[in-house]
Order: sequence, then structure tokens, then C-alpha cells
Amino acid sequence: MVASVKARYANGVLTPLEPLDLEEGEEVTLSIENSAATPGRGLAAVVAKVKELQQDIPPDAWKVLPTDGAKNYKHYLYGHPKEDA
Repeated sequence: MVASVKARYANGVLTPLEPLDLEEGEEVTLSIENSAATPGRGLAAVVAKVKELQQDIPPDAWKVLPTDGAKNYKHYLYGHPKEDA
């Protein structure tokens, strides 16, 4: 399970600001991101999210993706013949 949860740090303890779907005593791995450093809105937020999502894609998966952009979308979606470059 991957979840993003806001928490407050006080007196050396992180306290979640919402309930967690975890068993008592379950170990987890935390990635700490300071809210002040988080991009808010606009293009910077989109770029940050894309970079975050790209980290979850195995490197080999990029090799099989089409490189011709949207030009041949009908081929990839519906099986039409490919257009020349």
C-alpha cells in the first residue's frame, strides 16, 4: 500500500493528522517532504508530480513506449496502419 498522509512533528514524534489503515505494530517506510518546500499549483506542481510518478515506472518500460508522439495514436489504440514519419 502506498499512501500520502499529512502529519505533525512535535517533541520528537510524528503524529498523523488523519486515521491510518494499519495494523497495530506494523512497520512502514516513511518519505519525509516538508510542506513548505512542496510546489503549490501550476506548472511547477505538474512537473513535480510527473517526476514523482516516473520514479514508479521500471526503467525497461520506457524502452517499449512509442517515440512518435500522438501521430500514430489510431494505430496504438485501434490498430490502424502507422503513418510515415
